[in-house]
Amino acid sequence: MVTRRAVLKGTAAASIGAIAAAHGAAPAEAASLSCGFGQLTGGAVAEFQKFRDAFQVAMKFDKWAADIFIKEEASGGVAVFVKYFEKFKHWTEVEPMQLSSEFFKNLKTSDLYFSKVDASSAEFFLKDEVSKTSVQGTFEVNSDGVFYKFDEQINRDGDLG
Repeated sequence: MVTRRAVLKGTAAASIGAIAAAHGAAPAEAASLSCGFGQLTGGAVAEFQKFRDAFQVAMKFDKWAADIFIKEEASGGVAVFVKYFEKFKHWTEVEPMQLSSEFFKNLKTSDLYFSKVDASSAEFFLKDEVSKTSVQGTFEVNSDGVFYKFDEQINRDGDLG
């Protein structure tokens, strides 16, 4: 639950904010992803959206952003769509990556996690406990630009991390 108490004024806002905080709500400014690229000095913001048949990962940093959409394909299997924004230039879309339909038939038994987010990089992984399969994604920025990679791992005998 996210409150709008950042825009409310007066004692009514304070009361609503106190009630919402007592129920575990985050302040609007802490939960919002609507900050501009230039306002996020040296920081990082990341968020997952879970849909019935897809995940979306949105990451915003000081001078770059990335948007990853992992979704089930109508023909079967799972695809990963990526686009990134670098140094206020433009969005760059990357050719979609098809995950093996043998090991990622759908996303019903999959979960998505961040393993690291800092001011210059983000790592996340998609894990399917049923098929013992995972995909790790990494985005990193340095003076040469934005770099990304995805590693698909199949582990029938052990944990995926």
